[in-house]
Amino acid sequence: MSTEEPPPRVVVRSTDDPAGDPAAATHPSERAPSGGATPLGAETPGPDGGSEPAAVYARSLARAQLRLALACVVSFLAVVALLTVTMSAVPALGDVHLLGVPLPWLLHAYGFYPVIAAFALVFALAAARNERRFRALVEDE
Repeated sequence: MSTEEPPPRVVVRSTDDPAGDPAAATHPSERAPSGGATPLGAETPGPDGGSEPAAVYARSLARAQLRLALACVVSFLAVVALLTVTMSAVPALGDVHLLGVPLPWLLHAYGFYPVIAAFALVFALAAARNERRFRALVEDE
């Protein structure tokens, strides 16, 4: 057996605290209690240093944007399915030719782009409206 020394321990300190307070770099459960109680109804700081209502508003905005995205995706898929079913259910569309190409082929090749653009425009406008409402709520706070 060799009598080698164990490697030296490395202490890593957080660089997130600009004040350089060593007590702030410890885990919250290891800190000594501050002794000051937060008054009822006072704003408590959130995890990013913001207020708790701002964190609630941010979560609300994220949920609203997720609902908007899901609604747009489901609606888009419904419109695409409806167009596809319509093209396959109406055999008379196959008889129509534009520049020697059957109409269903043209609709499959180019007909979905305006639908995509329309849904993208609706989503962008609604997302901007959600963000304006969020900004107004946060600024009123």
